[in-house]
Amino acid sequence: MRKTLPCLLLFITLCGFSPQVASEAQEYNLKAAFLYRFTNYIEWYSLAPEKEFTIGVLGDSPIYDALREIAKTKTVNNKKINVRHFNDLEEIKGCQILFISKNASNSWDEIVVKAKAENMLTISEEEGCAAKGMAINFVLANETLKFEINKTTIDILGLKISSQLLKLAVYVY
Repeated sequence: MRKTLPCLLLFITLCGFSPQVASEAQEYNLKAAFLYRFTNYIEWYSLAPEKEFTIGVLGDSPIYDALREIAKTKTVNNKKINVRHFNDLEEIKGCQILFISKNASNSWDEIVVKAKAENMLTISEEEGCAAKGMAINFVLANETLKFEINKTTIDILGLKISSQLLKLAVYVY
């Protein structure tokens, strides 16, 4: 949380990312970059002493490969990033973040219950999911990538989110 809002914007600019999405590959690279940067603005009080920070991807999504590329060179709180793919909700365990692909076969209610039981920050990409209990939800508005935040869900998970990140959200529940 020591990072400031200008640092996030500078990162996005310097890496050649634009909120404008021109292709699916660009969209998922941008989502992966945002997901990684979210970790600098969220505090996990109950972060276990494991040596890895695990990001899970539920369902098939191009974000999986983009996150694996980030994991090759980046860390979260000095922990190596481990990216795991899951096809079924019952397989998921030990993730700090769970990205839910828009083609995941589980119901949103099941995912929310599992994530809260496991204290996983959920990030989705389907319209209306933040209102259904997902912590963060990516949305496209006029081909511009934005995100919504469900502050209530984040509080229930025992996480602390930076006010700087809240200011960037298009909607906070």
